[in-house]
Amino acid sequence: MASSVIVVGDELLAGFTRDANAHWLAGQLRALGFLLKRITVVRDRVGEIAEQLGRDLADPELAEIFCCGGLGPTPDDRTLEAVAAALGRELVVWPPILERLERRAHHLEELGVIVAEQAADGNRRMATIPDRPDEVVANRRGTAPGLLYGVAGHRLFVLPGVPAELRTIFSEELLPRHLGGGRPQLRGELRFAFAVESRFTPVLRRLEASHPDVSVGSYPQPTRELVLRFASSSQRRLEEAMAAVRAHAAAIGLAPTAP
Repeated sequence: MASSVIVVGDELLAGFTRDANAHWLAGQLRALGFLLKRITVVRDRVGEIAEQLGRDLADPELAEIFCCGGLGPTPDDRTLEAVAAALGRELVVWPPILERLERRAHHLEELGVIVAEQAADGNRRMATIPDRPDEVVANRRGTAPGLLYGVAGHRLFVLPGVPAELRTIFSEELLPRHLGGGRPQLRGELRFAFAVESRFTPVLRRLEASHPDVSVGSYPQPTRELVLRFASSSQRRLEEAMAAVRAHAAAIGLAPTAP
């Protein structure tokens, strides 16, 4: 089983904002042992978000889907509407969310930051969510909460796009209660100085046939160093693949610069 990440935002596709969420989630999921199958970036369009959600929800290989962004108070925040469309559920005002947002607005008004009445429409918008969530996930760093929906063997996590908020929700709420039991892959790495990538093509092709359970990636660096990264759930198979590459390198007169 694998996971996917859907990132929502016109500003990402226009090049105004660099996506930090998908990169961070990919590292977290890898460390937890959750295979990430794909990352998709879509515009702030209800139909396009819903279309991608439907595509991922129809994928039998996906167990977890993380949808990030578009939960805010302004009209261009359209993810909740898209989730409702994808799940075939009504949008409803969720009283606990609205009450929390109203308390926060009144507190900020007391501090002289905002006028609570001016935030009323935005608060109601953020509290209007697709019906029957499995869980409303606390967001102590911001306003819009996270949401969890269980759908036909999939878990859909709907998360705010502000990186600090997403990371806090993931680390404090999702990780301890929903993302245990993963099986982290074992990893290895070999580095070769001044190595030409094509000289390793024969051994990598052999490993594709003999060790299909070992993932091997070749990454030339700007420093003219070649990095080969290995991943497998089996320590024995991982070591066999790395040994095959070391043997091939020795045969062509190269030695790794790192073990």
